[in-house]
Amino acid sequence: MTTMFRTGGTEGTGDGKSVWRSLEVPLERDADRAERLLLTVVGPWAAAATAGGAVESWYWERTGPDGARLRVHVLGDDGSVTALREAIASGGPDGAALEEAVAETPCAPDTDRFGGAEGFAVCAEQFAAGGRLAIETIRATPSREKRLRAAAALTLASASATGADWGGAVQWLRGHASSLAGEADVADARGRAEEDHFRNEAEWQHRHDRTRAEISAPGTTVGDWYRRQCETWAALTARHEAGRLDASPRTVFRALTRLMHQQLGLDAHDQAYVAWLVSMDLVSEGRRDPFFADSPAAADRRTHEYGKYFGARLMDQRPDMPGATCEGRQELPPVLARVELARPQAPGPDAPRFEEVLLARRSAYGYYGGPVTLDELSTLLYFSAGVTAEKTMPGADVSYPVRPYPSGGTRYPLRTLLYCHDVAGLARGTYLYDPAGHALDQLSARDICAELMRMAPATDPRVVFPPKAGGNLHVDDCPLWIFTVADLTFQRLHYGLRSYRLVLQESGHLAQNLALVATWLGKSSVGLGGFYDDTVNETLALDGVNSSVVYVHLVGVVQPPPQAGGAASQA
Repeated sequence: MTTMFRTGGTEGTGDGKSVWRSLEVPLERDADRAERLLLTVVGPWAAAATAGGAVESWYWERTGPDGARLRVHVLGDDGSVTALREAIASGGPDGAALEEAVAETPCAPDTDRFGGAEGFAVCAEQFAAGGRLAIETIRATPSREKRLRAAAALTLASASATGADWGGAVQWLRGHASSLAGEADVADARGRAEEDHFRNEAEWQHRHDRTRAEISAPGTTVGDWYRRQCETWAALTARHEAGRLDASPRTVFRALTRLMHQQLGLDAHDQAYVAWLVSMDLVSEGRRDPFFADSPAAADRRTHEYGKYFGARLMDQRPDMPGATCEGRQELPPVLARVELARPQAPGPDAPRFEEVLLARRSAYGYYGGPVTLDELSTLLYFSAGVTAEKTMPGADVSYPVRPYPSGGTRYPLRTLLYCHDVAGLARGTYLYDPAGHALDQLSARDICAELMRMAPATDPRVVFPPKAGGNLHVDDCPLWIFTVADLTFQRLHYGLRSYRLVLQESGHLAQNLALVATWLGKSSVGLGGFYDDTVNETLALDGVNSSVVYVHLVGVVQPPPQAGGAASQA
């Protein structure tokens, strides 16, 4: 059976009489009552109606801010909704009262989130099975803790069904968490997931391994869900490749996952928590050693040793030219607007000499403020990271672009993201610098200053922290944040285990450029390496595995404290 969708009352493929209809059940903000109704009335009725052929498909949603309002969608004839209303009326002591409150509403599912009409048709085939699974899970997990664990297992099954490797699964999960951030306050979800993961790391890893086993085993709830999700993924992928899907399969799968989470009673914060928790299990090999523990097996020792070049291993350590493609760069959010930047003029005779700039460079601490203008930002980016020339190797016919800093194999695995909080002439928001076009692509207009303030002990006013050698940082009004983003998978495809060393070297080259050009412009700057990595990555919608922030720079003008009695400090 294939279900066809049409907004405002959609026909099925049976005898042409089946239409999507909705029944709204208000429950006075009583989530427990909603679940009792699902378990004792709606679920059993739907199972019988589907088995008897009266209903082709169905699904349900929790709506309202508290999730205590049920909306049941049924694909059937005129009598299907009437039968459901009657079942509700006879299903409990307050059934008669509910019957008066229950209302049939126009059925117009949001097909956009499922990739359009054809995507909704594919997903509708799984709605009934998903609804049954959600009801079974609710019945088996009366406590909140058990419910979250069950949601984590089902979420891992959905991520696995995409066919992605572990890195792709992590990217999908953290992308799902980022998509929730645009609609609700989920700022503490990642921190909560980190606390639970590290407090019970061995236990969560055990649960992760057990879920993996259940995914592979026939007859298990998680395994059956995984196989159904695989079928849905294959159908969505086929339609996407044929140009018949209005969104990527990954985006549609996020909508399916969100529907499942909502049915389980999870709000946006819980959903983001589950996504982060599962992603952390995917990147963890087990319980971590103490941070300063030293041994040949320590992560940094292994990275250093295994990344060494050896003459005896020359053939298998040579750069992988066939693998040196553009793959591995995480796709960023769609561009909202493009800002073309004017190319700066060459320095005039009155500009500071090179040696003066070198001697004047300092890491500046204190109260960061403006001004920073769009022309100054253009100059800073162009002379630090822009494409400034084309180069042709001796004997070669093809030229390639070069920037003001060296890059191994001219790969340039770094991207420059900026949060412009108060740059004169530029709208507030997050931007990606295009070094070839010398332009800014706006990715978000959201004010993220409060989130960035929490990214490091040195910038978080809540942290009682001894002053640094140069002083403290006050960034409430910092006009410009610059983030060096390393595309780790992109570089690894070419240089293997050597890639991490090369990425960090290149980040240092770029950092020195930014510091010197900022000094030349008369601006204050400081580079920060001690930040909470995934706090920054989450804020910038990065997965932290394939693409991750490796350096943060503040640029502005350090000003005296708002209250008398102190001066800005230089170090």
